[in-house]
Amino acid sequence: MPLNRLFWLISILLMLLFLTLIGRIVSSEWSAYQRSTTSIPAIKSFQLALMVEEKLTAERGPTNTLLRQKSDDAARELARLERLRGASDQALASLRQALQAQAAPWLAPVIAHVKSTERALAAARIRVDFLLAQPTPQRDTEAVGAAVAMMAQSVDAIAPAIAALSGIAAQADPQFRDGLDSARLTSSLRNIAGRMGAIFVAPVVAHRPLTAHEIYTFAKLSGQIEQLYSVIELQLHAYRHKPAFKTALDTVRDQYLEGGLDLLNELLAIGRHSGNYGMNAHELSARYVPRMAAIPHLRDLIVEEMLARAEYRSKQAAYFLLAVSALAAVAMAIFVLLMWVIRQRVLRPILDATALFVSLADERLGTAIPSPRYDDEIGAMMRAIRVLKARSLDKIRLEKQREAMIAQLQTLSDTDFLTGLLNRRAFFAQGEQQFGIAQRYRRQLTLILMDVDHFKTVNDQYGHQAGDQVLRVVAELCRRNRRKVDLLARYGGEEFLLMLPEIDLSQGLAVAEKLRRAIDARHFHLDDGVMVKVTASFGVAAFEQDNNLESLIARADGALYRAKNGGRNTVVTCTQEVASTPCAPSSVAPLHGVGGVGE
Repeated sequence: MPLNRLFWLISILLMLLFLTLIGRIVSSEWSAYQRSTTSIPAIKSFQLALMVEEKLTAERGPTNTLLRQKSDDAARELARLERLRGASDQALASLRQALQAQAAPWLAPVIAHVKSTERALAAARIRVDFLLAQPTPQRDTEAVGAAVAMMAQSVDAIAPAIAALSGIAAQADPQFRDGLDSARLTSSLRNIAGRMGAIFVAPVVAHRPLTAHEIYTFAKLSGQIEQLYSVIELQLHAYRHKPAFKTALDTVRDQYLEGGLDLLNELLAIGRHSGNYGMNAHELSARYVPRMAAIPHLRDLIVEEMLARAEYRSKQAAYFLLAVSALAAVAMAIFVLLMWVIRQRVLRPILDATALFVSLADERLGTAIPSPRYDDEIGAMMRAIRVLKARSLDKIRLEKQREAMIAQLQTLSDTDFLTGLLNRRAFFAQGEQQFGIAQRYRRQLTLILMDVDHFKTVNDQYGHQAGDQVLRVVAELCRRNRRKVDLLARYGGEEFLLMLPEIDLSQGLAVAEKLRRAIDARHFHLDDGVMVKVTASFGVAAFEQDNNLESLIARADGALYRAKNGGRNTVVTCTQEVASTPCAPSSVAPLHGVGGVGE
């Protein structure tokens, strides 16, 4: 294996190994960065969904009160209900906008749950407003219960969205799974606390004792409260060292588990025997609801902690990814620089020296000779090789100049000096080849012989320079109306030959007629300002059974002869005839205004 190929093979293998290692590191850090950036909007959406659940739960309180409230407190509760409805609508709108802004396909089911919640809430509000429009005594108890149930269902409708967002956030970064679960449990604790308080709204408004079902429901929810708090406290044990979490947990225990539940237990003891609770629904709400405030505060603290961690991890991942990428780029640059130094200082001088000796031996002088870096024996050898190469290049350059001069002389010998067309000798040299192809393969070939009419009169009347100018213009017209494969030559004097390969007689006639019209329509402006008008006669012959090119030219010349005798400025054709007969009358076809190719 050549040394150069071996060097590149080893370099490529090392490069691939290096790039693989760098790629794995960068890919790992990029995945960490993507997880961190994806988890932030997921946690924010999760937080908004929890806020929606809280606002819907808060809206249930005055709704339940108003459905059973007497008219003296209705105005105050209605105003409160309108404020809470506005807060619920704002929370739902914020959640929907946040989800739609992310434009992620996996959020489509969550958006559907949000819209379902909005529809359920709208239906529940319609039922509630319908009942509120009726006087309190006339409200059907079952209808009120159905409206309360519909409001509860609207709160439950957001639960699938919360669960889905929690799963998305946990999938984005599994380290937040415990925090997400704790936040959901805390939100559930807030909802259960609200439901426990709602149990006493109807009895307090009606001043009646608790039913057996209400007592059973209270006992069941009270047990769930204790269990949820225990699980939350256990999951947040790792955060006990943070003062904010410890304070929040202690506040939930002191304000709600002890203060709030104690209030409800007192009402439970009264409700078992009588309906004399000593307060109305508004006073119940004023005493109980503030004690639940510690629960959403703990929930928000958990979510804010997750957001802070996610943003910190995102920044750290971005910085680390940037650092790794920069180090990888620097390492890559150092590796490439090392390979370049080895090639330039070690391998390339060896390869250059080898190439120079081989090129000199094979008389290939295209190899560049590097300038010697040092004044030593190798430098002297390089200078000597440079001198030898320069002398060889001079010899080659002289040979090329000689060949170019020969080619130029050949071109000049084949070109008519006046018109720039092929001369007669060059036409026969190239025309014989085309005629041989047509003769051997029976291909179509048409020859046009053209003569400028009354050209001697132009020379005699205006001078030979004017005649030369007319010939050059005629030659240019012929050149414009021919194909690249056609042979165009000055046959002699004012005669021109045009050979058309792969053209039959009818097409050749059309070409000749087109040339005739072009010359006839041309006004020749001479150098002295005089304008003259000339015409041309054409003889056309197509290859049939001709033995040689001279025979084909002779038939075209016979046709031209008859065109001249027929009045000039015309096109005449001739087919194959008996030897020594230029063109019999039966084969003559004078043309005037023939259409054809190019017209």
